[in-house]
Amino acid sequence: MANWEAKLGAGLGWGALCAVAFVGGCGGGSIDVGGPQTPNEARLQSARYGDVVGYFKTKVAQRVAAGLPGTAITVPTVGGLTTAGSVVGNTGAPLVGPAVEEDGLLKADGSMVYALHRGYATDTGKEPPRFSAMARLPDESLRSVGRVTLDPKFVPYGFYVAGGGTRAAILSQQDPYADRQPIAAVHAADDPAGITVLPEYSRTLSVDVFSIGKDVVPAQLKQMRIDGLVVGSRLIGNTLYLVTTWSPDLTRFSVAAGATEWAVDTALKDLKTADILPTLRVDGGQAQPLVAEADCLVQIANASLALQVTTVTAIDLSSSNLARSSRCFAGGSEGLHMGASSVYLASSRQYRYAGDVANTVFPTGSRTDIHRFALRSAQVDYNASGSVDGHLGWDLARLPERMNEYQGDLRVVSFTGQTGQSGTAPITIQSKPVSTALLSVLRDHPGDSRLALLSKLPIRQRLSPLGQGGQQVDTVHFAGARAYATTFLQTDPVYVVDVGNPANPAMAGEVAASGHKDHLFPLPNGWLLGIGKDRSDGGVANGIPLALFDVRNPAQARRAAADTLGLDGSTTTLGGARPVLNVLQQGSRVWIAFPARVMRVSGIVGTPPPVRGEQGAARWEINTNTGTLTPRSMLATTTLTGAEPPVPGWNAQYDLWNERSLQIDNGVYQLSGGQTFYKVGD
Repeated sequence: MANWEAKLGAGLGWGALCAVAFVGGCGGGSIDVGGPQTPNEARLQSARYGDVVGYFKTKVAQRVAAGLPGTAITVPTVGGLTTAGSVVGNTGAPLVGPAVEEDGLLKADGSMVYALHRGYATDTGKEPPRFSAMARLPDESLRSVGRVTLDPKFVPYGFYVAGGGTRAAILSQQDPYADRQPIAAVHAADDPAGITVLPEYSRTLSVDVFSIGKDVVPAQLKQMRIDGLVVGSRLIGNTLYLVTTWSPDLTRFSVAAGATEWAVDTALKDLKTADILPTLRVDGGQAQPLVAEADCLVQIANASLALQVTTVTAIDLSSSNLARSSRCFAGGSEGLHMGASSVYLASSRQYRYAGDVANTVFPTGSRTDIHRFALRSAQVDYNASGSVDGHLGWDLARLPERMNEYQGDLRVVSFTGQTGQSGTAPITIQSKPVSTALLSVLRDHPGDSRLALLSKLPIRQRLSPLGQGGQQVDTVHFAGARAYATTFLQTDPVYVVDVGNPANPAMAGEVAASGHKDHLFPLPNGWLLGIGKDRSDGGVANGIPLALFDVRNPAQARRAAADTLGLDGSTTTLGGARPVLNVLQQGSRVWIAFPARVMRVSGIVGTPPPVRGEQGAARWEINTNTGTLTPRSMLATTTLTGAEPPVPGWNAQYDLWNERSLQIDNGVYQLSGGQTFYKVGD
């Protein structure tokens, strides 16, 4: 293993690497980024011929030395897709920044409304996914213009509208288990029935481009099939930026756990770059490389043992041939953040020790490297790298939330403890010691490809009575110049962090949020909306609580209004779908809508009542002048009787996670059950 590391280092010409040393205390003071600097160990290096193969050979050797299968297909380690905020505007596009858009399932463009319906099982088979175009009439109602059926083997992820409303790009991920048939049966002496062996499932992303327009039936123009899983995307102007991760199938170069260096050399002697890098097919044509080796970057300090390539691809949706360019990062990643014009990938200097993420024990002195790729002019360029103390934590779902870009600076939340709290069950939370949460601010240092540490601040909280010394930070919601930190304990307050001066962040105040802090959404003019899960002493949810917080002065933050939606059994998409909260603002008045399943009758005793509740778009009006929170009538798309599913396939058809809400002027629209419903006024 050591020989492989030496070969890789020599091939890249790096020589000796020194640990990065940053000067400064932990208390929010500014750090001089212009003085003498140690060598930037975090910096990525452009791959030369053979470097990608050399990197993978090193990782295979490290894997077998650690007792792992050497060439297994590894689970992608890059954190799931994240948004700059979970708030969408009246077009259905998330509020990221000027001319920047994220994918969605329900969007408006001028007088047209477009909907992407995911497929679902029925009593006779499966309803395929569809893309539909509808005209919005003067009375806010919808008229169907046309729809197209999509490949049923793919699950739609989201879509974009580009080219001034003339093109739509649909992202879909192949169903990994579609049409999988057994290819063999392995029989052991004591098992006559044998073990069924399924083929390695496909991990393919599809980009389908359609022509669209006012009163135009969508017609397909182009299709790209790309190796890998989608983990992030952005539309800036007419350029689609797509982040995918790929673990190549190297099982034909089988290397068993514990193999010797000679065995590794022998097994991998014919390994080529083409065996590692992802490919794409355009309109069903021959496979071609998605990225060239010369456009890849590697980092010897990356401790991940994942056999993984993360690729950032720019696709010009306005060009007839979908002109593209790509850059790739060879190695496992901890998390991804997409800013308004940048992509950030995090990698670790230490290997995680544990069978599962929640029980991982990190080494003392862990560090996390952050790598920035700039998105500009239909190009992807590697820009800079830097480091922060600690790691991104124990919850995979939270990893992308640990990074946030604002006005060119990157804010990172990391943890410095070896073990820490994770999960949602009280016994899980209380059984581990607290790990300190650290907020670091990184800024691009011109001239040397370095994200320099500008400041860092421990996020301090009042000690709560549970656990060993208090509760650990769970989530941090960034909102412009502020950050809102929550802990696992529902009775702990929300802590307000002022990052307005990035060189000197400071704790600014706290607000008692109780059960309203599961999801925090910053609103205009210094207000904060909290939506949570109100819990009884036994941990049972009693409806969906909402609260409006006045945080204009963080030192005197207060709850201004509160309401509860439904009774026990009610739920929303806020816990998993993305994006979920639709916001329409006119001056001091803000209207919100989100998909919800609302139970109006509590519990089931004997025969269920005829109607217990409904599912659809839940709505409120917020007045930021008066600090009021007023419920509006719900757009109900289906009723709940307590005896679901009333027909075969009901649960699949009305899967709440596939629903979206959209408000335009005086109309509200809901994607639900394979249809688009609408309601005008209250």
